[in-house]
Amino acid sequence: MTQETKTTELTPAEIMAKIAAAGASGDLAEVIRLGNMLKKHQADIQKAEADKLKAEAEALAGVREKLAIEVWNVVSKIPEITRKLADVKAQGFTFKLDTEEVKYKSVALTVPTIKTRSAGGGGGSTGALKSQTGLSRHELVETYATNEEKESITKAESEATSRPDSARYTAEKPVIKRILADNPSLIKK
Repeated sequence: MTQETKTTELTPAEIMAKIAAAGASGDLAEVIRLGNMLKKHQADIQKAEADKLKAEAEALAGVREKLAIEVWNVVSKIPEITRKLADVKAQGFTFKLDTEEVKYKSVALTVPTIKTRSAGGGGGSTGALKSQTGLSRHELVETYATNEEKESITKAESEATSRPDSARYTAEKPVIKRILADNPSLIKK
């Protein structure tokens, strides 16, 4: 077996030990060669790290659950906090412990999400292009598009299997972009 064959059969831990030894001896070329070999094990290393984190989370799951119950029991028995949360229609709160790098200055309240109501219309243009140029998409295409561009837009619309309007819009996008690039004087705002 050649040295290359032997080293490719090394485990990531063995390669890392060899990198440390090569680094200590100042053999930069060997460190780079071994580093490249270690990259080949990247998926295995990532899986091992994920497995380690999963095992840690599973080991802490029961302890975390007990702590969560303990925290809930303490906080829920403070009438002033529960009343104030209810007053602002908050369902709870989240806080984070300070670390050396980050000092948190606030508590995030958990509040119900508010679903926005559409005012109708069901989509369509926001009119940005018209306010920008004074012309609609259709007017820009009719006035400035080449015959080939117009044909490709018509073809895209006619060959659409489900949404011809969407196919037309998609085909018009690069044409509009080209028109505006070739005619910067069209852009008023």
